[in-house]
Amino acid sequence: MTIVPALQAFFGTASQDHRRWWGPVAVGIAYYLGAVLGVKASVMSEGIAIFWPPNAFLLAGFLLNPLRMWPAYALAAVPAEIAADLPTFQLHQALLFVAVNILEALIAAGLIKLTCRWPFRLDTLRQVAMFGLFALIVASGVAGLFGAAVYVTTSADTVSFWSEWRIWWFGDSLGLLTITPVLLGWLQVQSNLWDTPPADRPFEAALLLAATLLVGLWVFSLPDYLTTRYPASPILMLPLTIWAAARFGLRGAASLNLLIAMIAIAGTVAGRGHFVSMNQADNVLRLQEYLAALAFSSLALAALLQELQQQNVRLRALSRAVETVYAGIVITDPTSQDNPIIYVNKGFEAITGYRRRDAIGRNPRFLQDPGADAHKIQALRSAIEQRQRIRCTLRNRRKNGSLFYNRMTIDPVLDEAGRVSHFIGVLHDITDIVAGEQALRNAHRELELINLDLENRIEQRTRELKSANEQLAMLAATDPLTGAYNRRHFMTQANAELKQANRHGRALSLIALDIDHFKQINDHHGHGVGDRILIMLTETVMPILRPRDLFARFGGEEFCVLLPETGVKEAGAIAERLRAAIAELSFSSGNAAPIQFTISAGVAECQPHAFDIDTVLELADRAMYVAKQAGRNTVRIHSPLQAPPRPEPEPA
Repeated sequence: MTIVPALQAFFGTASQDHRRWWGPVAVGIAYYLGAVLGVKASVMSEGIAIFWPPNAFLLAGFLLNPLRMWPAYALAAVPAEIAADLPTFQLHQALLFVAVNILEALIAAGLIKLTCRWPFRLDTLRQVAMFGLFALIVASGVAGLFGAAVYVTTSADTVSFWSEWRIWWFGDSLGLLTITPVLLGWLQVQSNLWDTPPADRPFEAALLLAATLLVGLWVFSLPDYLTTRYPASPILMLPLTIWAAARFGLRGAASLNLLIAMIAIAGTVAGRGHFVSMNQADNVLRLQEYLAALAFSSLALAALLQELQQQNVRLRALSRAVETVYAGIVITDPTSQDNPIIYVNKGFEAITGYRRRDAIGRNPRFLQDPGADAHKIQALRSAIEQRQRIRCTLRNRRKNGSLFYNRMTIDPVLDEAGRVSHFIGVLHDITDIVAGEQALRNAHRELELINLDLENRIEQRTRELKSANEQLAMLAATDPLTGAYNRRHFMTQANAELKQANRHGRALSLIALDIDHFKQINDHHGHGVGDRILIMLTETVMPILRPRDLFARFGGEEFCVLLPETGVKEAGAIAERLRAAIAELSFSSGNAAPIQFTISAGVAECQPHAFDIDTVLELADRAMYVAKQAGRNTVRIHSPLQAPPRPEPEPA
């Protein structure tokens, strides 16, 4: 383990949990040594402290560790403060002083934690500015008020409150400024993903250290009478701090600031250097101002250079990424006339065929195909004029004249004032995709046509099948000679109508028809005439009946009519109309006299819940035979008191 990881683990910034409690112990020891150093090495003969180191260790402990560890670090400062103060101050004074010092560190760390990213690192100008504002000005200034009040109220000496406040404020601020950045720089684990490891420059570091010691001793260790003969201005230290910030970053700048502060303070306390020509209070103030300006400027420079370095790393990575991607990238300058192209990547060259030198300085419209959609071009120009983002697909031309489809996204880039400084366009060659989509559309249309043809065929076959089924059903339900329903279909439908009549209490009547002397007609005129009579009867009866009525041939010359929702009286009237219509029929067969025929009809009514269809049919047959016995060509209605007649055989 090298020294830096070891110190990180010791102070609690490494990940080993079993070592985290060594951090408060180390801070307590450093706090005590810093207090002793501040008293012994940085206090002028009049008791004015140039800088106060202990609070810098406590603040570093807070900034390097999570909030849950802060109480441990604060408690570690209490015995250290008491041990350092008891030779000079009383116990209650020491307790009040340590309370003020803890308050100072808590204010600084708390404000930094609330306003800055965590963990806190002095790697940006904003972080350095927040550290200067909250630690050096606010926290030290507030602590100076309480510290001066404690000292003035508890000390036997007569001192000025504001003088004591200034001494406390400046001393604490200088301690925080020169020591805390060193601890943060060396003890903090690298967390920024864009950070690059510091370069290994041991020879240059040794040269910088030697130059600092040489110039520092020359500037701050010469006796006053020699400075007039060998002038050496403190400004000579400035190039060294710039060197450290530029080449070694935060660690180098902070470490050099601490070294320069130690040399300057030691020389001034010894009465040498450039800050001994006035009274001690003014000398200390000038030295503090000098060290603060030197240290803060070098920290700010280191942070600025660190930001620039990170930006350069990001820019190099992004530039490489931009040059590597297949998509074309175009950057234009809207502040110049005609919004010219100022950058294209290699992807643009690969897609369009234009070299970078061919595109720079031209407006991107030179890629447009003359046949491009006018409304898309207008929408694109409108978005650019209104400084808005737009995504569209355009037809463009390559340098060789070939057409390609460009799916393009254009985004405005805004500067700090919110003004558009550039436009970035990203080009995607989707020619293959468009061709594939067109092929899919063509295939889809072909499939639609095939599907439509199949649907038409299926529909035609369905109609044919339906017609065939209907014909089969009709053939199965009708008499092939007359076209009237057959007995089986009649019985099925009649039973269904009977159930409906019984369920709803409706009337249902049935007419039984029989052609008079049909056997004689067949014997005298032939079966052809008999068939013609059967057909004429059917053609005469069907128009007289209602659509809902059911007419069927039961066999031979026997027919039945089912009359739903019809009472026996109305059924008798219908039977009479049928009889009369048939009696008027006549036709000729060859040279013979006209042939006429008649029917006998029997009518029966089905009473609800009293009969089945066979019973009704039997009653109608009885009434029909009564009509036969009454002389034929007549209608009879069944009466419940009517005795069943015996069928009369047809005469030969």
